[in-house]
Amino acid sequence: MAKGLAFTFHGGATAFIDRLAVVIDDLDDADIRLLDQITQWSWTNDCVIPTGGIQLSVTEVEQRLTKYNRLGLLDFGQRV
Repeated sequence: MAKGLAFTFHGGATAFIDRLAVVIDDLDDADIRLLDQITQWSWTNDCVIPTGGIQLSVTEVEQRLTKYNRLGLLDFGQRV
């Protein structure tokens, strides 16, 4: 069984913070809450979004993760 989806901060943690300041107006409250949870997993779960860890529909999760990638905030890797 998969542990979850690996991710990295696009360009590293400092670049992530710098980029977040640029794109913050493109994020809604739900985006920010999810992004906050994902950043917590960078510390507590070794940069892995745990399987079943996001309480949204599969379609909504995919849309939000794609948005983060498109905005240059996060890069996603393999399922681990």
